[in-house]
Amino acid sequence: MKAWYTIVAQLLNESGLFSDVQLTGGKIRAFISASTFLDIHFDPTTNSYSYAMIDLTLPYTGDKRSFGWDDFPHPNSPALTGMASYPHHFQERMPDGKWKFLESTFRGNIQNEIPEVIKVIHQRQARQTK
Repeated sequence: MKAWYTIVAQLLNESGLFSDVQLTGGKIRAFISASTFLDIHFDPTTNSYSYAMIDLTLPYTGDKRSFGWDDFPHPNSPALTGMASYPHHFQERMPDGKWKFLESTFRGNIQNEIPEVIKVIHQRQARQTK
């Protein structure tokens, strides 16, 4: 069986969205530009995951994620802990810098979820270029 990162890198490369896809340490980094990229962390022993779009041009100190999906529990976030999908969620940075949490159907099934991640990124890229 192929390693998770081999399959995911192939899906990312075939999408045509990314200029470069790299395995860096234990994560995959897929570049749209030098300052915008997708970071994918995945633990195949627990299926714990994080699929995060990073935008280095964001003005926020430290955390440059613009949106993504993960299963981090964020225990101090009542908006998240009350969700039926908890700890699985989608999070998006709002214009004021605050996070908006939404339910997610993702559960760390990376081969099935990455095509949806690619689809969402593609849709957002298309909206930005209009």
